Amino acid sequence: MSKGVSITLPLGSDAHFFEESIHPSTIKASLSSADPSSSSSTPVLVKGLKWLLAMMSKGRDLSDFFPAVVKLVGAQSLEARKMVYMFLVHYADHDDTCRELALLSINSFQRGLADSEQLIRALALRVMSSIRVSDILQIQILAVQKCSKDPSPYVRKCAANALSKLHSQCSSTEQTLLKDLLKDMLTEDGSTMVLTSAIIAFWELYPEEYEMLHGSYRKLCHLLTDMDEWGQVIAIECLAYYCRKSFRKPQGGSGELIDKERRIERSKNPDDFGIENGVKAGIEYLGSEKEKRNKSISNSPGGNGIPPKVKRRVVRKAFYSDEEDESSEEEVYASAFGGQPLTLAAALRERQVMENSPMNNLTQTIGDKNVGDDEDESLDPDHRLLLRSSLPLLKSRNSAVVLAVCSLHYYCGVSSIKIRTALGKALVRIHRDRREIQYVVLTSIKELVGECPSAFTPFLADFFVKVSI
Repeated sequence: MSKGVSITLPLGSDAHFFEESIHPSTIKASLSSADPSSSSSTPVLVKGLKWLLAMMSKGRDLSDFFPAVVKLVGAQSLEARKMVYMFLVHYADHDDTCRELALLSINSFQRGLADSEQLIRALALRVMSSIRVSDILQIQILAVQKCSKDPSPYVRKCAANALSKLHSQCSSTEQTLLKDLLKDMLTEDGSTMVLTSAIIAFWELYPEEYEMLHGSYRKLCHLLTDMDEWGQVIAIECLAYYCRKSFRKPQGGSGELIDKERRIERSKNPDDFGIENGVKAGIEYLGSEKEKRNKSISNSPGGNGIPPKVKRRVVRKAFYSDEEDESSEEEVYASAFGGQPLTLAAALRERQVMENSPMNNLTQTIGDKNVGDDEDESLDPDHRLLLRSSLPLLKSRNSAVVLAVCSLHYYCGVSSIKIRTALGKALVRIHRDRREIQYVVLTSIKELVGECPSAFTPFLADFFVKVSI
């Protein structure tokens, strides 16, 4: 491509609304003079409302346009009505003037709740719940009750979101009504869209009253993977709190056993013995464990620490199709950990790893017995359901979801080798994200390493310092 040729990306047809060349007074005059009941005024209304939404997205204060826009609630054009409601949702509670003007159109909002378009019904409820005036509180509660039974999941989702807006203005009797309404949503609704907003409202309004989750606990566990990402974070936090309140703490598993055996016993008060004695004790411990390992290796059937030889048949495919395949036998060495046979070099490397790992015998023994696959069988079935339902979320692209799952299993799960390795793998994966996320993840890893280092032992190479040029 020549240097003189430049590529210009085509802008959308509405890109000109973001320009500052259009004067606000022109838009205000066109909106004030337009007739919302006339279809001929629709192009003018749509043009003016698109400019308002464009300026809103840029952070401009457009509250002066509220009197002109609130008159357009009954516009015939569905596109214009959607934009009118979007504007009113943003400025309905801006100041006292906007609240008074919104009250004058409360009848229009109530008619919007019966509209055939689900988006109009949802936006009408959002506008009504955004008006913080105690005089219409009963009307708002009735609107939420009506929309909570709406056939559209999106409208029911907006009803769940409205509970948090109205709760602070309600009396104790009205709060009880909203609480029962939220409980019915959690128990009876099967849409993940609605459950996400309902669980967020529960965590915001009634975080201590975990008894409300009794009827919906299993449903939340089964639908956890289908919720949106940020709803999953709140749901996991709620279910973890419920789990810690309702179930017994799991007993230590195989992963915890390994960490205890690998941890060198040190004095509770290092000043009593000094640093040199502490280092000496550590060296003696490692030396004794190394002698035990060498002794077990030297007593192996292969002798001299090398595993015994075995033979395997190697088939070499012919280069041309008309030739016959050749087969021969070669000597290899059996792996001390089982699995595929090894070459001599691989067998020697395995021996070196075994010599340098003083507690590798414990890991090998536990691995041979497949400990950790069924260590959660002793848990309550509902407790086990939550833990197993959350494991697929370790592969989530959202780092907050992964951290929430790791926190759940750390405080409420079984410390088995299998689970701890899965947690370590997930944290190592997300620590390569943006710098801000890296700091949070590495801080969490730092805390976990002190308690369960076995989770990160297989991924030690991922923490090596790389020189960047």
